[in-house]
Amino acid sequence: MNKAAEMQAVVEMTRSIPCAPAILPKLLKLTEGSAADIGELETLITMDTGLATSVLRTANSAYFGNASRCDNIADAVLRLGSKTLYRIAANTLTGRWLVHPLRGYGWEPGDLCRHSLCVAICAEVFAGMTNLADTSTAYTAGLIHDLGKFALAYANLSALDDVASRVPNEYATWREAETAILGYDSSQVTKALLENWGFPSAFISVGFYYQSPSLAPDVDKPLVTLIHAAKHAASQLGYGVGADGYYYEPDEKCLTEAGFTEDQMEAALPEILSSMQRFVAPDGVVHFN
Repeated sequence: MNKAAEMQAVVEMTRSIPCAPAILPKLLKLTEGSAADIGELETLITMDTGLATSVLRTANSAYFGNASRCDNIADAVLRLGSKTLYRIAANTLTGRWLVHPLRGYGWEPGDLCRHSLCVAICAEVFAGMTNLADTSTAYTAGLIHDLGKFALAYANLSALDDVASRVPNEYATWREAETAILGYDSSQVTKALLENWGFPSAFISVGFYYQSPSLAPDVDKPLVTLIHAAKHAASQLGYGVGADGYYYEPDEKCLTEAGFTEDQMEAALPEILSSMQRFVAPDGVVHFN
């Protein structure tokens, strides 16, 4: 099997995982702005039983403090609002992937889930500080930025052990080792997954260029740089960082041009940590809903 065919086989193998987050681009488009179509949102949400259940459960939770019970998705959408609704959907749909048992990259169980969530939260906070992207877009990009690594680990490729054993003695970065040993790297797998699911080009650029934002197309560079900054912050915080995370260098020039400063990023840490503590239990288990 040639390398391109092998990479496609990795992508195809992930189809066996329940509910890839393919409806997120449609949902993001529907929830943008202030005039979301309730009927269209209801139709999209009810396509997935687990998502519909999460939406109803959250709408009826004590957090929203309503005496009357929501018994249908339309009422739940009105009660939650589009931003909260989208957050529930992003966490529910992507979380099914990220909590799946797998091996590779030196991860402990749940590490990729915790790390991706931390990148998403960092991205959302940074988006609010910099206006480089809409907060919902930033949050989603953070969740899905590294799904190629998940796909490779889920495929249980024995070559990943060879990658791990030869970094850093033979290769400067994990991605270089992937390319030399596999014939492709995890960013190419992420790109293929997101293209298959119909994600907008900006998200595809994030998956492919987040480690080197200076190479991203100009139109997508703000979001790519934002995720680059979020990845750096999440790695510094240590949530779910695999062995590959220790071979990650920030693009200082790109970050400076986008307006990021060390003081600014440090000032955001309390808000980021507070959000992480809402989702991650003391035992490390992530509760998305």
